[in-house]
Amino acid sequence: MNINRLLNFSSNAGKIMLQSGGETYRVEETITRICQSFEVDEVDVFASPTAVMVSIFMDGEIYSVVKRINSRGVDLNKVHNINSLSRKIYKERPSIDICESELDELCKDNTYSTKTTLLFAGLATSTFTILFGGGFNEFVCAFVIGILTKLISIKLSQSSLNEFFINSICGATIAIFSVIFLNFEIITQLDKLIAGSIMLLVPGLSLTNSIRDILEGQLLSGLAKIAEALFIGVSTAVGTGSILHFYLKLGGI
Repeated sequence: MNINRLLNFSSNAGKIMLQSGGETYRVEETITRICQSFEVDEVDVFASPTAVMVSIFMDGEIYSVVKRINSRGVDLNKVHNINSLSRKIYKERPSIDICESELDELCKDNTYSTKTTLLFAGLATSTFTILFGGGFNEFVCAFVIGILTKLISIKLSQSSLNEFFINSICGATIAIFSVIFLNFEIITQLDKLIAGSIMLLVPGLSLTNSIRDILEGQLLSGLAKIAEALFIGVSTAVGTGSILHFYLKLGGI
């Protein structure tokens, strides 16, 4: 058994899960299950939002690897597939070649198209606007704002800007277009439109994962993800609040 290949395979699986929005405890469980499938003497895993470390004890030797997490996103389908792959490996015990091949297949880009993403971003914001008490006009405007905000977010994510500025710009975009629609008397409920549209930027997954990690005893990762969620919330509030502040200073209602 090539321990180095096992280390590389298992740590890559964990790295992809972390980059795709997987919980820390689930990543550690997945890597441990994979390593135990190849009958190593002992395995220790430490995962955090920024790195995953795996150490294997085999035949009196210790082998370790560290994988740095440079980017994080949301792809829960990929998290599910890799977790299912680890269970399949533990049950069927295939060769490392087959495992690496299946992981490569799972890593192929299988995300929704940009048009589909924009469509459902618009539907999400418009639906939340209705839930918050907005009318039909607010529904239509929220749909437009959701599409524009998501498009700007996608374009900015391809640049070197960090998450703080991206969320601030997106929050400002929501406020600007909401004010424009209000001044043209297309809408009458500015608060409902902004509240519904800004839900697109709320870090719900980070907050949920942080709570689940804390409940599983992953205090370091849980607190780090709470800090990340707070950081995203503050950046969104800065962008939105700045535009509304200037609007009120200029005599807006």
